[in-house]
Amino acid sequence: MNQRANLFCRILCVLTIAVAPGAGTVAAQSSEPKTVADFLLLVPERYMEGYDLRFRQEMLRGEHRGVVVDIPNGYISYDASDNPSGFEFAIFRKSNGRYLVAYSDGAFYDPEFGKEVGNLPTLFLLSYEGGRWRDVTRASLPVAFDTKLAYTLPRRGRGIKVWDWRGRKLYTLTWSNDRFRLERGSRR
Repeated sequence: MNQRANLFCRILCVLTIAVAPGAGTVAAQSSEPKTVADFLLLVPERYMEGYDLRFRQEMLRGEHRGVVVDIPNGYISYDASDNPSGFEFAIFRKSNGRYLVAYSDGAFYDPEFGKEVGNLPTLFLLSYEGGRWRDVTRASLPVAFDTKLAYTLPRRGRGIKVWDWRGRKLYTLTWSNDRFRLERGSRR
């Protein structure tokens, strides 16, 4: 009887070792971010300097003024009177079902004040795969990012509008077939 119990314990241990890695994979897959709010909470602070996880959680709970959370359109923004910059955060769906994450600040900025306080525009395009973040800004844009321009993320649609410091729209970076394409024209 003791040998049977010992054999049973060994089989159970082998099965546990064999099944455990698969269980972890299933758990990781089910926790993949799906909404703009999921991504906002996961993105490392180094990409959203000044907006730590606690602040972002408070934003999503409605504890800060000037926040727009539009889950169906994949868009979040923050523009408060006590913050000269604010930010926008949006997701763009890829053909493989994953998302490209965009973060922009300085779209609301006053260029002279921004220079004084060192708050120039920022744009990050990020990929999240396998639990890892990767900055894909350079690889994803058809033109180089320019700190002298403001980048407005779309609440609706798929175009990042690019403005000069006078407020003139220069072009739109339109998301299509897993990449941004430069479109010039007068569409607002």
